[in-house]
Amino acid sequence: MKAGLVDRHNAAIELRKAGRFEDALAEYEALIAAGLDAPETATMRAHLLGDLGRYDEAIEAYRAVIARQPAMIEAHETLAKLLPQIGRSDEALDSYRSALAQAPDRGALWVSALGMAKGLRDYPQLLEWCDAVERQFGPDTLVATLRAQGLSATGHDGAALDLLRQSIAIEPGHQPLHTTLAHVALRMGDADLARSAAMQAAQIDPNDQSCWALLSVALRLLGDARETWLTDYEAHICTIDLAGFDRAAVAECLTALHTTSEHPSEQSLRGGTQTRGNLFDRNLPEIAALRTAIETGISDTLATLEHDPKHPFLRRNTGRAAFAGSWSARLRSSGFHINHIHHEGWLSSAAYIDLPPEVDGASDAGALAFGVPDTDLGIDIPPRRVIRPRVGQLVLFPSYFWHGTIPFESSHPRLTVAFDALPTG
Repeated sequence: MKAGLVDRHNAAIELRKAGRFEDALAEYEALIAAGLDAPETATMRAHLLGDLGRYDEAIEAYRAVIARQPAMIEAHETLAKLLPQIGRSDEALDSYRSALAQAPDRGALWVSALGMAKGLRDYPQLLEWCDAVERQFGPDTLVATLRAQGLSATGHDGAALDLLRQSIAIEPGHQPLHTTLAHVALRMGDADLARSAAMQAAQIDPNDQSCWALLSVALRLLGDARETWLTDYEAHICTIDLAGFDRAAVAECLTALHTTSEHPSEQSLRGGTQTRGNLFDRNLPEIAALRTAIETGISDTLATLEHDPKHPFLRRNTGRAAFAGSWSARLRSSGFHINHIHHEGWLSSAAYIDLPPEVDGASDAGALAFGVPDTDLGIDIPPRRVIRPRVGQLVLFPSYFWHGTIPFESSHPRLTVAFDALPTG
């Protein structure tokens, strides 16, 4: 492979970040014509077709990459996430099915397939693939954890509990087993078991967000005073008025990036769309200005929070944070976010760029509600704090705080930007 072609490949990536999708696509197609026949280049071409809203062509391009290289995980994962966003959810896992039949010995491909089936909530497929993986490779703790999650999600909590206890006896240090046990215990109404399982998970991996989220529910159900220490909804949820960017220009820029028609199946929003890729990686002046304003808000906020070595959120406060992921959500009438947490973050957010007139702070329509867990747990409790949004406001909170939004009715969309951040030295 010629170095000059690789340099052009990398330069085309920068064109994409700058939003010059047509130029980037033309460059990739020229590179392919010049002999740069790498699957990474073909995958980037597929990404750009998607960026341009040429979804049928993008799908065919991803499938062509996978036909050549069945274990090209980036193509599988992007395709599986794209299809539900254009109303083709029933096809989302087809590429995995075909590729696994061709390359059943590729462990990384199986891991990706299992994770995607779980993320897309296709639990029957998840359980079927768990069986297939164990036939291919033998018993595995990761597979046992995913099988327990699939069993619980399909209403077989007792079987999930038995499997988890058996698996923990074999490998007690596998943290996801304990986190899953806490989840199943809450579903079964055993808050005491959930508390002990979540605390054990936190001892193994104190940076995991799921165990703290589940522990907060167990503590609340048990009337344990440590709930307030763990989830101080007043002190640890911070609101900032952003400044230094053109809100109308950002709204126009973001709207242009919302090119799909449906919500991503693996994400929290319902009745709306989400931008593709990492928003803050885009080299667009409007996004850059917003990012700078948010970075200032984060820095100012972290300076007001103490460092507490015993607290799961405050012990990681170095006063600095780096973005781990960023996106925009655009909810239409009756849209909302289901109650969830952010597994990949430490600090999470909602920045309000444009709001319907009906979301005016006078009612809870479109508001952000904290403290209500995932409906999969079957626990009906009221929120601990509700924040009515305002245009230009940034809300920051620990990533393990349960949060969701209240539906609204309007002909005008609700446009936000969100991100996850991790502490840096």
